[in-house]
Amino acid sequence: MRSPAVLIVDDEAVHRETLTALLSNSGIVVTACERATDALKLLQQGRAFDLIFTDVLMPGMDGIEFAREARKLQPAVRIILVTGRDSAMDAVLGEGTVALLKPYTAATLNSVLMEHLGITV
Repeated sequence: MRSPAVLIVDDEAVHRETLTALLSNSGIVVTACERATDALKLLQQGRAFDLIFTDVLMPGMDGIEFAREARKLQPAVRIILVTGRDSAMDAVLGEGTVALLKPYTAATLNSVLMEHLGITV
């Protein structure tokens, strides 16, 4: 059985690195990008992911725009929009997309991962 592949897109290094370490230590294959445009290039090159974590507020292309573009390239990919504001909860990107409000607990993260990947960290 192959390990799940997760793409993390977050302009804040501390968030990106913490989530990368946590998921990697659980056997998940993690690719992390600082900018949505870099992550989009990976998808355009055919890289497949089981789950995408993307911050909503980022310079340049924001997480919601990125998620819409990612969904066009990989319609079945599950997407978690990570935000510090409730306003992103209104973003409708279709089934398989959820918003995770920062700061979130390990229990909340585990619940989301179990729901979307069938795993816990």
